[in-house]
Amino acid sequence: MSTPPISVVVLAYHQREPLARCLQACVAAGAEVSGGIELIVVDNGGLADFVREQCPQARVIEPGRNLGFAGGVRAGTQAAGAPWIALVNDDAYVESSALAALLAAGAADEQIGAVAAQVRFAAEPERINSAGIAVDVLGNAVERFAGLPLNAAAAPGPVFGASAAFALYRARMLEQLGGFDERFFAYLEDVDVAWRAQAAGWLAWYEPAAVAYHHGSSSTGASAPEKYFLVGRNRVRLLARNATRRQLLRALPGIVLYDSAYVAYVAARDRTLAPLRGRLAGLRDWRRFRRETAAGRHEVALAPAIASSLALWRMQGAYRRAAGS
Repeated sequence: MSTPPISVVVLAYHQREPLARCLQACVAAGAEVSGGIELIVVDNGGLADFVREQCPQARVIEPGRNLGFAGGVRAGTQAAGAPWIALVNDDAYVESSALAALLAAGAADEQIGAVAAQVRFAAEPERINSAGIAVDVLGNAVERFAGLPLNAAAAPGPVFGASAAFALYRARMLEQLGGFDERFFAYLEDVDVAWRAQAAGWLAWYEPAAVAYHHGSSSTGASAPEKYFLVGRNRVRLLARNATRRQLLRALPGIVLYDSAYVAYVAARDRTLAPLRGRLAGLRDWRRFRRETAAGRHEVALAPAIASSLALWRMQGAYRRAAGS
């Protein structure tokens, strides 16, 4: 039997109805890919039997514990055998032509290592959830055009990286980079991959014809303390792993100002210091993460801080609306 062109990796975590819809949509989209797909489900939450009942053609990986998103993706990608790996969140579902559209975009250039899809909010399908990732000089990562109407993200083109809610990665690129870092557990692990890919000379492309619908933050909630902690910790780890010394020195005043304002805002709005605790946890690992990536760290172009900060606030507002908070 020939190897299919795409291995589709889905992480299953405590969500039955969205997961069933996700898998059904993946199978339908795989039927439109020449050569078919390999469907891999990593069970992070006791759903292996449910997956086998709903989707017998899926290959189920049972690690026996919750590996988080980053660890689950790592397990799935290591088991994948195709030259391309698609990631689909278990709370997202794709249109039938989406996988074929991603593959066609990626095959257009050997230097393309990732293809970003047009991800729409399932609760507001007329609005963008993500059209790829952008990262600014302060290390803030944003989903491009989040919260804006669909016509804002109608044009294909190069982007900094792809959102792992629904994305296609070249397996060779992931192997070269060392894959997703399971220590991120959840949040910003896709930004870390995108930044390292940029530093290694790979391209990322946005393909609006590949459409998915995402419920967003359904596992932890848009304003859950756990999410605030993980995002805060991983933001510091992201900077430690990827920003050059010159970039850090130039951006340090802005980073301190932004993070202080953000921690204060969340403390006032949601009565939690989880963003601060996360950042302090990240700082404790700073030197170790800096040393690990020193050899492959190179300066890459980042977006202006002011424009990105406005987009970040808009994105967070869009997520709160989609979560109903």
